[in-house]
Amino acid sequence: MKRIHTLIAILFAMTLAPFVAGAITNNNCKNINKAKQIYNPQEVKKRHHEAILLVTFGSTHKEAHETFRKIRSYFAKAFPDKDIYMAFTSTICIKRWADKTGQKYETPDMCLSKIAREDYNKIYVQSLHIIPGYEYSLIVNRYVPQFKKDYPQIPILVSEPLLSDNKDIQTVGDILYNQYKHKLQRGEYLVLMGHGNDTNDYPHANSKYDQLNEYLQTLNKGIMIGTVDYTKLLFSSVLQYLEMTANKGAAINLAPLMSIAGDHAKNDMAGNYIPGKPIEEQSWAVQLKKRGYKTHCILEGLAENEQIIQVWINHLKDKM
Repeated sequence: MKRIHTLIAILFAMTLAPFVAGAITNNNCKNINKAKQIYNPQEVKKRHHEAILLVTFGSTHKEAHETFRKIRSYFAKAFPDKDIYMAFTSTICIKRWADKTGQKYETPDMCLSKIAREDYNKIYVQSLHIIPGYEYSLIVNRYVPQFKKDYPQIPILVSEPLLSDNKDIQTVGDILYNQYKHKLQRGEYLVLMGHGNDTNDYPHANSKYDQLNEYLQTLNKGIMIGTVDYTKLLFSSVLQYLEMTANKGAAINLAPLMSIAGDHAKNDMAGNYIPGKPIEEQSWAVQLKKRGYKTHCILEGLAENEQIIQVWINHLKDKM
């Protein structure tokens, strides 16, 4: 009798096995497909009559996207009667982040078209760039003019990047100085890495770095701005300045003068020593260590500071 029961149990299990296996396989396929599914993290959904489109370069780093969420939340609090969206100007960042996470951001022109189709009464575009250089020019010279041509019935206004006028230079300079004041008062130095443009097409934009650098040095001579692309303030100028003002063995703090701490901050500024690579091609931190300085890298973008976000918010309020 016991054998009969055992045989029945085995036959029953064999009968169910294909269905159980199929269910498990189907569930796994669903999970895999879900993981690979591409979706827009900011689908256009009209809740109010006016919209704000925040425009930034973009990033493929998780920490940067947490910063982007923080920026959006601050704008949402400052403008509770408007819908907040975000676009990236870098198509490379859009593609790589989508491949990496399944979240697909869009370029400003795509976002603006989607917003327009929802019949908003007015649209504001806020640049989250630092200077009014190439990336900002895409907004004012390409995306917005095309939008006005396609949707002339919808008013659209563009608000300036972080360093727009002399007031911004002083405001941002004071914020940065106060943020690092305790280190500077201990005799430490601060080197800020900006980006800049590598052409002569945006002298007004690049000059913002010069103005901010000069203002910061009126507050403390231990501050120096260097850039990745602006010829006048490349890392060689930082080294030259430190050789004139800092003793060997001095503590140098390195921080990005960018909205986020992305590739440039993590690799060009704070990257580890790469064997076989010429010293002049190593990161700023490695080159400074090679010259006898003590370095400390601060991987926090400007937008980690709430006061910096407030500068962008104030720009938009002034524009309104």
